[in-house]
Amino acid sequence: MKATSVLFLVMAVCLVSAGTAQAQKMSDEATLTYQVLTEEWDSLIGGVLDLSDEEAAAFWPVYREYKAARGELLKERIDLIDMFLAGYDTMGEDTARGLLDTSFEIDAKELGLKREYAKKFDEVLPLNKVVRLFQAENKLETTMMMEVAKDVPLSK
Repeated sequence: MKATSVLFLVMAVCLVSAGTAQAQKMSDEATLTYQVLTEEWDSLIGGVLDLSDEEAAAFWPVYREYKAARGELLKERIDLIDMFLAGYDTMGEDTARGLLDTSFEIDAKELGLKREYAKKFDEVLPLNKVVRLFQAENKLETTMMMEVAKDVPLSK
């Protein structure tokens, strides 16, 4: 299946699914979206980049490093969401400020990692493909986080 077809399917699942705003766990739809995107992520990225054999040989090892580092930050983000949900009904101002500050710290780490790896990708890909990579990553991440966001209520 072409990458664009898979992406369209994932987006359709997102649009059709109905999440509850006050859920304390990830909905089935969010879990499904996460699983589909996780399983198909590399295929989607590879399809969008349309790499030559030479580019692919240089790109994929760097991308695997990047993806592992991003995975650690995603785990931090999910842990933060879990802490928010666990303390939702009883959260005081100190805890709320700590969670907010931690969220900003994760954002800063993500931006730093993207900048670091953009330079590394520049060494193995033409600039237009580096830009396309980050655009595709952004779209996929937004799709995934949109589903997660449905299950996270606004702070009281």
